[in-house]
Amino acid sequence: MGDGVSGEHRFIVVLCHHGDMPLSRPEHGARSLIPELTPFITPMLQNHIPHQRTVTSEDLTRARQSMEPLQEAIQTWRTKLEGDCTVVAWMSDLHLHAPRSYGGDIGFYGNQVDCSFNFRLALAELATLAPLPDLLVFGGDVADFGCGCEAPTDEYAEFGRILREALPPGLPTLAISGNHDHGVPTTAAWHETWHSLAPHAWPRSPDADDYYFASQYGGWRIIGLDTREDGPLSDRQRQWLTQELARDAVTPTLVLIHRPFVRVGNWVDDIRLFDRATYDVLDASSAVKAIWSGHTHKAGGWRYRGKKHVVFPSLAYGIPGPCGWGVGMFSRNQLEAVFIKTISAPWYDGVAFKFRQSKRQVQRLPFSDYSTSPLFHPNLLPRDPR
Repeated sequence: MGDGVSGEHRFIVVLCHHGDMPLSRPEHGARSLIPELTPFITPMLQNHIPHQRTVTSEDLTRARQSMEPLQEAIQTWRTKLEGDCTVVAWMSDLHLHAPRSYGGDIGFYGNQVDCSFNFRLALAELATLAPLPDLLVFGGDVADFGCGCEAPTDEYAEFGRILREALPPGLPTLAISGNHDHGVPTTAAWHETWHSLAPHAWPRSPDADDYYFASQYGGWRIIGLDTREDGPLSDRQRQWLTQELARDAVTPTLVLIHRPFVRVGNWVDDIRLFDRATYDVLDASSAVKAIWSGHTHKAGGWRYRGKKHVVFPSLAYGIPGPCGWGVGMFSRNQLEAVFIKTISAPWYDGVAFKFRQSKRQVQRLPFSDYSTSPLFHPNLLPRDPR
């Protein structure tokens, strides 16, 4: 990083790498060194007001252009699978704020990142796909101020408002809760608020204290679990999961769980899901083919004991990043490929506290062998006998 001074204006110039474009961050009222990025940077000068921008025609043009590689990749897989495939999109860790004053500091990213804009932009990107995915999953941390408690209803209202205005018509959705969404236990009011957000009816939970479910899409069973703020799954939820997997031990199954079992290589690994009992239930089921998570604000893909673990990035900020969403291509009984779409706007690096812009905005997620990775901890999870 280098500092440059011009007249009375001081700039911090970010020297990025790995395909990131250098940006500048204006301080003390200075203008951006890159004029076209000013709309993204100037909100940093206005603390405590997260809502700054609307998606413009220029944003939509960039979004469409950035989606061309993903559209081509999805079509290639549709052709390869002879049309017999299910396409599932994922967006998580939105960390939406209500359009009001929070009466003080709302976090190292909340004062600088317009989380509502990022979510709207991601939906605008997704809307360019033709055909649309078969399903869009919201993978938790829809709200922000819900750690250890129920998130404010006006943060959920912001989520619902954006869905009504920007979700592509007719696109089915599912949602799981994250550690920023509710505490333990949930209340009847939380469940009603949660279901009021659904563009189409979301499955009801069999348990008033948590939100979990099983659903069916495109020949796949989808199980959504509730990992709360911390700790393992409740005994009731784990018992339900065991019974559900025993009830149908054949249908290929995708498990949605906000906090991952696996590590990605950042500090959020320390607050991932430590729940060996639940892991063993999933590990014992040959029907479970893939486990999708968010939470870490960093993407990762692992092959581990016959299943594919996917950890998706955040739409709010990266640790370190980039920010984005993802798409999975499913054949009749396997997760064949996952693509990560970086948002087509500067995204916030929550490690360096800088905005960055990625040149490469679509990439196929590689799957490495988790049990041979330095991140694997053999005292916490079993080795892969293969």
